Formats: sequence, structure tokens, C-alpha cells
Amino acid sequence: MQGNRQPRVRSGNQPHPAPAMKPAGRGAWAHSRAALDRLEKLLRCSRCTNILREPVCLGGCEHIFCSNCISDCIGSECPVCYTPAWIQDVKINRQLDSMIQLCSKLQNLLHDTDLSGRHPFC
Repeated sequence: MQGNRQPRVRSGNQPHPAPAMKPAGRGAWAHSRAALDRLEKLLRCSRCTNILREPVCLGGCEHIFCSNCISDCIGSECPVCYTPAWIQDVKINRQLDSMIQLCSKLQNLLHDTDLSGRHPFC
């Protein structure tokens, strides 16, 4: 074994070093804003492309939609992959809804509305 080599940890429980938070772009929070913007893109409905409202998951394919966006597809098929979408397969995703609410609060803290001029979360 080499002298300076660290043993491999199989469990993955060692913390990773935090990335350096250097001021960039519009200030020290630029990295946080960029990360939140990437997260916002992931929290969009596959059908209406807005931020998810009352997110539901289709059990057969696991695509996520706003509850209103998928209501007309129940009993037929997923609008993304055309897998049958039955009422018993539709699951409300409360954890995702909580994450969306938290992201909304973070968005309000990090984004200066004068700079962005937009409100991605309602």
C-alpha cells in the first residue's frame, strides 16, 4: 500500500468538502441562485411547464404533473410516454410539494425582484 493513500470508504458516509463560495456574477449568492434556478427547472410540470402545483405521480411511469394538468388523462394514458394512467396509479406527492414550498421561500430570499423582474413561484 502507498504511504499517503487514504482507505476507501464503502458506505459513502464521509462528508464531501463543501464547494468554495466565491463571489461571482452579481455577488456572493450567485452560486446559490444558480443552483436554485437549476432546481426550479426540475420542479416543472411535464405538461404545462409551470412550477408544479399539487404534484401527482403516475404509478406506471412515475412522470410527475400538476394535479389539474393530469386530471383529463386519468383513465387513458400518460401524455409523455403513453403508459396507461389509471386512477389507482395516481399518487399525491406531498414530499415534493413541501420541497416546492421551501424552494419558493428560498427563491424569495435569494432573488432580488428588481434584478430579475420575475416571480417563478406563485
